[in-house]
Amino acid sequence: MHDLLRDSPGLPPRDGSGGSGACNPVDRADFEEAARAGDFNLLRSVTYSRTWAVTQFYCRSGNSIDNCETHLHSLWYAYYQCARHVSNESFEQDRWVLDILRTRGRGPLTRHAPAAGVDIARTPDGTVWNDLPFLATDMTEYWIKDYAAMGSKQRLKAATFLAKLASTRVANDRLCQIALVLFRHTFETVRPFGSSSDPDDEDHRRTEGVFTTASLLPSACAWIRESGHNIILLSEVSWNNCSRSIIGRGGHTFVYSELGQRAPGGFSPWRWLYWLKRLHEIVDEALKADEKLLAEQAAKSIDIMLSDVKERNSRILRVFEAAGDAVTQDKDLMGLKKGW
Repeated sequence: MHDLLRDSPGLPPRDGSGGSGACNPVDRADFEEAARAGDFNLLRSVTYSRTWAVTQFYCRSGNSIDNCETHLHSLWYAYYQCARHVSNESFEQDRWVLDILRTRGRGPLTRHAPAAGVDIARTPDGTVWNDLPFLATDMTEYWIKDYAAMGSKQRLKAATFLAKLASTRVANDRLCQIALVLFRHTFETVRPFGSSSDPDDEDHRRTEGVFTTASLLPSACAWIRESGHNIILLSEVSWNNCSRSIIGRGGHTFVYSELGQRAPGGFSPWRWLYWLKRLHEIVDEALKADEKLLAEQAAKSIDIMLSDVKERNSRILRVFEAAGDAVTQDKDLMGLKKGW
């Protein structure tokens, strides 16, 4: 393994590419190797080192923050590899989320400038460290590229980590666009139901089209469990600030449904109602397939969605009440009625 701690604060990132928009391939291989080996203490040291190196380089060199862009992408890739391999049932995963929040807590990166007084490290994606530039776009692209190849355990770990991070509302809620991608594939695409016992190991040749509902449902439920409140907030305001237009696009079964005819892309009250309806259908499908654990997970997600929307007295309830009989009389949405 290469020396992951070799960067100097007095030098630009090692490939000298400045603004390449990608993590150095050597870094990627090293981070993946360390994460698979469970060497999370080393990776934590790397993230501290990269954060410190960016700060020191900008403050001491007088050069543009653009020269550190590769370092920033490298930093987020280290966190992403930990997301894939740190257990979603451990407090260690929460520590990694906290580490990112502490990085944000450093506030805007500034340096003394004789002419202007203060220079602020601004990138095309926001201010370092205040806006955590490139975090949301990088994590979204990593998820889109890798989720099909991940094994079921890796997929659940990564989904849980990203949902926990999104629940803190960093990066202007843009991490939640990952939920749109996952929910489209889980709830809005025609798939066989499958079984939780089907083989689902890491496979880099696998494509999204071969997935079953059973293989994706635990990850979708993790997003509802960890970030359901945020999903409601974004649905209330029909949020669609995605890095690419295709990310917010509705899936086939949603677009051609009664609810999908009324909704734009991205989050919306109508789409939230569709996800709730699909979870009810998935409970029935799981019970018919004798997949009791998956049925329980879907039922728990329904409970969370209903509890959150009622506790908030969400605008979604008003949209539902005004939707007309075709929606309000749907048996799968009855839990939204007053008195239920």
